[in-house]
Amino acid sequence: MSPTALMLLALAPSAAMSEAPAPAAPVQQQEDGTAIVLPDVVVTAQKRGVALGGQEPIVSYDAAQIQAFGATNIGELVTLLEAQTRSARGGSPVFLVNGRRISGFREIRGIPPEAIERFDILPEETALSYGYSADQRVVNIVLKADFRSLTTSVNVSRSEQGGRTTTSSENNVLRIAGADRWSLDINGSTSNPLYETERNIDRTGTGVLFDRTGNIGGLGGGEIDPALSALAGSAVNVAGVPTSAASGAPALSDFVSTAGVARSDDLNAYRTLLPRQAEASIAGTYKHDLNDKVGMTLSAGLTDNSSRSYLGLPGVTLTLPEDSPWSPFGNDVLLYRYADRPDAMVRQSNSRTAEFGSVFDGYLGDWRWTATGEYTRVETDTTTGRGVNADALQAAISAGDPTVNPFGDITGAVAANPRDTANSVAQTANAEFVLNGTARELPAGNLTSTFKVGASHQSLDSESVRSGVAVDRSQSRDLGSFQANFDLPISNRDRGVLPKIGDLSANLNLAYQELSDFGGVSTVGGGLNWSPVERLSLSANYSSEGKAPTIQQLNDPTLATPNTPVFDFATNQTVEVTQITGGDPNLKAEDRHILKLGVNWQPFSERDFRLNLAYTRTEVENEIASFPAITPDLEAALPERFTRDLDGNLLSIDARPLNFASREQQDVQWGFNFSRPFGTPNPTAEAGRRPGGPGGGMMVVSGPGPGGPGGPGGPGGGRGRGSRGPGMQPGQGMFNLSVTHTWRVQDEVVIRDGLAPLNLLDGDSISGSGGQSRHEVQVQTGLFRNGLGAFINANWRSGTTVEGNGVGSADLDFSGRTTVNLFAFADLTQRTAWVERFPFLKGTRIGLGVQNIFDDRVSVTSSEGDTPVNYQRDYLDPQGRVFRINLRKILF
Repeated sequence: MSPTALMLLALAPSAAMSEAPAPAAPVQQQEDGTAIVLPDVVVTAQKRGVALGGQEPIVSYDAAQIQAFGATNIGELVTLLEAQTRSARGGSPVFLVNGRRISGFREIRGIPPEAIERFDILPEETALSYGYSADQRVVNIVLKADFRSLTTSVNVSRSEQGGRTTTSSENNVLRIAGADRWSLDINGSTSNPLYETERNIDRTGTGVLFDRTGNIGGLGGGEIDPALSALAGSAVNVAGVPTSAASGAPALSDFVSTAGVARSDDLNAYRTLLPRQAEASIAGTYKHDLNDKVGMTLSAGLTDNSSRSYLGLPGVTLTLPEDSPWSPFGNDVLLYRYADRPDAMVRQSNSRTAEFGSVFDGYLGDWRWTATGEYTRVETDTTTGRGVNADALQAAISAGDPTVNPFGDITGAVAANPRDTANSVAQTANAEFVLNGTARELPAGNLTSTFKVGASHQSLDSESVRSGVAVDRSQSRDLGSFQANFDLPISNRDRGVLPKIGDLSANLNLAYQELSDFGGVSTVGGGLNWSPVERLSLSANYSSEGKAPTIQQLNDPTLATPNTPVFDFATNQTVEVTQITGGDPNLKAEDRHILKLGVNWQPFSERDFRLNLAYTRTEVENEIASFPAITPDLEAALPERFTRDLDGNLLSIDARPLNFASREQQDVQWGFNFSRPFGTPNPTAEAGRRPGGPGGGMMVVSGPGPGGPGGPGGPGGGRGRGSRGPGMQPGQGMFNLSVTHTWRVQDEVVIRDGLAPLNLLDGDSISGSGGQSRHEVQVQTGLFRNGLGAFINANWRSGTTVEGNGVGSADLDFSGRTTVNLFAFADLTQRTAWVERFPFLKGTRIGLGVQNIFDDRVSVTSSEGDTPVNYQRDYLDPQGRVFRINLRKILF
């Protein structure tokens, strides 16, 4: 499906809306219930919880708009809005509540959307005002001043193809009373394993000779027996073992029917595409103002997660002597068999996470201060089966023991090898102090500044045992940091300072980190923010950022995963290798240089329609990255990462992270956000609104707020902020539409100095999922009215090609992909007649969803016309179309 088709799909409801009447005048009821119509009133008031920095939101949703998403909690809402919250500069979003820093996302994840008054997504520059880096967008969630609820939700999802069912339960208790807030979340989820035998996975092209019945091969890959070749009429290098051999010695003639054909019935046995998973968590938050100047927030959480994967059956290669009573061959041959011991190839992983966070904030005069502290401990245990030991079985066969049938049941004759184990304990403790306020009064406005000092301690202790060899690592890091940000107003229309220019301000930010194991890394950045006219904002920002590798990237325990399928461009075959993952202690710090130009425009004051555009150029030296996809060029650049046998067969890959010499990226991201009420207002309709809910009889427009903490801040006192369109009236519905298009202009990587750059947009790749898509379009649209709603999330990504770049190497073509997800829901509370008849329906919502409606998955085809095993559609996306049922109950 093309980008145009996606946009037509999203715009479909607009025809119905075009006939919607203009919003009615505000309505008020007298004490006797008679409705009277008030004249249009526009109230200018300061918004609650406005974020610092004076930046105009990229998009802002009110309570009515949020209902159209049908989200269960804030965590799900953020997932649905990932396209808008994701920064083009790569950072994850920063979250605020009522314009204030929080102790962590766990503090708000389970809060129901009904508690939200406003949801603002702000540009990266806002993050600087809170002591964060300028590569993160800011999500400011303004909660209602008075709210209480007990919410429980059960969600069941299942793939249309079957085999995988996920059940989850999320429960939240919330109480908001002015400045006080407390909440408790108790959640759990389980997913059963999905096996390859439940999908159409074809492994016959991997060259694996193992099978539970078995295959015979000649020594060194040569001829099995000239006599068998004579019977078959051609040279025979492989032959399947006849099933009759399990009960008695076979004759040479029994192998004629399978001559040249290897058995492959059990290649998919006991291999999981998705592991069995279980998770349980509990988290709580308590917020209270200690006095009229100091507030406190405490939060804590515990999470237990486990997964269990099956990596197939262990293979056993036995030498069958020519004089064996069980052999009809005139030569020694090799017998390839799977032992029926799936327990010997299991990976079990368990992790336990404990978190505690605190926030204290207040005022020193007009200066806002915030002190945060957080402690996190994550312990992970992993065990990986290493197959079986067949030495005793081989000894018996070599001795000619007539009681040991190599073609029979060998399960009891082999012993499981000692498992590989890995244990890691990661601990982080950090504290930060942020001070924000007005440094000086200038003619064009306030010179605002933000200062942050911080300290943290990280430790990672790991122990791994591979093939009986133990490796212990212990690494710690102490970090001290300082950051300063200054916003300097240059011109201001309201103050009459260079009014013809409009509102113009400059920004300067400095940061320095001293790491005990790395030395110092620094960041310098600056920018301009300009609003030449109302509702139009332009920005230009540049930063030079140093970034050290994480302690996990340096010191994660080494894991070896056997039977990992990869496509080897050198041989044009999918082969099973041992993949080594973990940390690399030799990583270097990376240095990023980022230029960003942005535009945010609201063309019409009476419409809630916003356009945004951003151009980003990123240059990185020593970029820290995951191991790239296998290509001949890559192997030539990093030969030490590949292990092959004397015949050139790939045996293992060291896929631990590494430093690229350099990377250059350019991209353009543009989009728009639009919302509009529709339908005829009904003055007598309650629309199921709760106190503090959406709607209202008058439009509220934010005006210039006070300077200093808590106000819009910055030059112009918020002048650049556009007004909203008319709010949703009782009886009306709400329509939302968001479209984001990312155009990647350049993406080139130099693996090592002296090598030619890899063009990820034109035939090269650094990931197993193909090259970099040049275009990506994301569409989100939702409708909500009278308790009924539907939300569509669609994503289109253009196809790519990965060139083998070697003599005889195949190219891989990756198709584009369009995924469309639908979720429809009914809030039964607003079906008044039903609730009157069945009171237990009050607060109940039923939802039905379909993920990937058209079951569209990436198709990968080599230049030879086939699809490698690890690129088969069921391997890349085992679930495909997934159906979801959600039952949610909220009590007030």
